[in-house]
Amino acid sequence: MKILFLCICSLINLAYSKESKEFDASNIKSIEISNPKGEILVTSSQSVKKIIVSIEKVKFDKQCHFNLSSDLGIISAKVEQENALFEKSTCISKLKVEIPLEKLIDLEVSSGSSNIKLINSQGKIDFITATGSVVITGDILKNIDGKTATSKVHISYKKCPSRADINLVTATGDTEIQLPADCKIKVSHKSATGELFNELGENENYLIHINSRSAAGNLKIKKSKNLKNKINQS
Repeated sequence: MKILFLCICSLINLAYSKESKEFDASNIKSIEISNPKGEILVTSSQSVKKIIVSIEKVKFDKQCHFNLSSDLGIISAKVEQENALFEKSTCISKLKVEIPLEKLIDLEVSSGSSNIKLINSQGKIDFITATGSVVITGDILKNIDGKTATSKVHISYKKCPSRADINLVTATGDTEIQLPADCKIKVSHKSATGELFNELGENENYLIHINSRSAAGNLKIKKSKNLKNKINQS
């Protein structure tokens, strides 16, 4: 019985384990993140002084690998599976990246069905996902480029940036963008059947240009309400 118990414990530890590594943020310019199934969370806050990358391996067999490296100012954190297409992967994990708030770092994020959550990102955001939801909130200072299939996208700016472009391409997923009421925007929305709802209107002296292309997805642009609650609930 004792041997059987130890074997079961060993299997549990193999299937579910945690790893974490710290990086000096001074020379890092961008982070590449890839996780086919599970969760991706990136936060920028004053409580951390280094970049911390951690992973919880929820379902990881011998064919699942977490590759973490740093070279030429780029951190690469990628979950991969041997002999499997990205969208067919069975590896499940929760990938988290913590960044010092004052550090401007570009993010390149890819997901199959992983839910993506980015909070207070200071650099440019480039994301691609198939079915996982995307939530981007807080102090967002740079451009956003995103491609999705059926994913729902929610973007909330805490304040208006000095200048930013939001470029989104979706198949059927709906997008909601919340902005402060005083933001000056320009909107270009092209869709076969999707509708546009713009609560802010448009201004010739715009600071934010929203460019959306979709087959059937709707685009809603709304005035920000209680962003703090939205972050806490996400």
